Amino acid sequence: MNDSTPEDGKPTPFTENAKNLWKKHQGKIIAVCAAGLIVAAVVVKKATEQNAAEDGQDSGDVEDTESVSDSERRRPPVRHGVSAHTRTLRDGRVIPIPRHERGSSSDDEDENEDPGEAAA
Repeated sequence: MNDSTPEDGKPTPFTENAKNLWKKHQGKIIAVCAAGLIVAAVVVKKATEQNAAEDGQDSGDVEDTESVSDSERRRPPVRHGVSAHTRTLRDGRVIPIPRHERGSSSDDEDENEDPGEAAA
């Protein structure tokens, strides 16, 4: 049973073969095309969301403080003591770092205080 050669012995044209295939498998062809379109739409949506997320991370330094809620704002670290230790510099020197305090609390905030005085 060869569909490409009818009883008269001449081969059928390509368009006839395409029409016959469409008639036989129309439902399957439509289903595969619809599934392909759905997959493509999901991929585009995910890529768009990922790009938006990356753009949001890149512009973190220039963020609009009005659009950020209070719970999302960075809070200053809690005041705590740091023990004495040594630090190795890039040039290989090792320097001692004395014990000091880090962080802040709401009681210590003074807008008029000079940052240089706070470190001293």
